[in-house]
Amino acid sequence: MIREYFQHRSQRFRSWWQAPAKTRDRVLGATIGGIGCFWIGVLGRIVLGPLPVSMSVLGWWAAGSAAVGVVLGVLFPKVVCCVCFPFSTFGGGLGT
Repeated sequence: MIREYFQHRSQRFRSWWQAPAKTRDRVLGATIGGIGCFWIGVLGRIVLGPLPVSMSVLGWWAAGSAAVGVVLGVLFPKVVCCVCFPFSTFGGGLGT
């Protein structure tokens, strides 16, 4: 039962991965890329940069990395969805 489920999911992923990117994939990739790269840029600047970090510098890093994420999401939507999805959900459940 479980084996068939994973085979079916694997086959669906393979068919999605090999299909040409549609407009829906590009919009989803841009959204996930923008949010995910926002968090990657903010956290990367805090961890790798010299401390203390001013809020204006952190804001520019966040805006720049989010813009790069949107562009990458439009150009490579499926790769960005797979790589940035965990970062795009970061902090989503803190309010509950």
